[in-house]
Amino acid sequence: MSGSRLEVDSWKLLRVFGNKARVAIVRLLLQFEWRSLSEIAEKLESNYDCKMSLPGLLKHMKELESAGIVRQESGVFAKVSDARKTIYTLEGKKRVEKVLQQLEDNVANPLLAGLVFSETAKLARKIQGIGAMVAKEEKKRLESLLELCESEKTFSYLTEDETKKVKLWRMMMALMEE
Repeated sequence: MSGSRLEVDSWKLLRVFGNKARVAIVRLLLQFEWRSLSEIAEKLESNYDCKMSLPGLLKHMKELESAGIVRQESGVFAKVSDARKTIYTLEGKKRVEKVLQQLEDNVANPLLAGLVFSETAKLARKIQGIGAMVAKEEKKRLESLLELCESEKTFSYLTEDETKKVKLWRMMMALMEE
């Protein structure tokens, strides 16, 4: 946003989604539109197995609010302002939904594919060095990693070179079975 009075560190904004609890809070608000702090705490525990104190939750809500993702309405249903009646809602629900989907599709999934490939490569290289003396457990682990690499979710994110290596390691495994 260069040139405007609002200078934003986009990497800092992305860090908001780097915490599982905050992502769970956003997902809850996507489902339920608005909630009080205590309702969010209850839903986090029941839906995401994430128990959190109200002060801890409030800290996450402030982070989300400072990133422009969540808005709070103090005492919205009370005649007199009452902090216990504060509700939280998403700011730009469709935008937030789209950001989460893009982060998953364009960032998390490709990075996960890279991690799976890296683990597969380490084990495949180790097995190549050992040869016929490889332990049965290591063969099973490599087989499992190769299946993961070949899965639709991972394979589509691998580079051409990586897919060739997966095919090579698959052939290596077949030769070891003979």
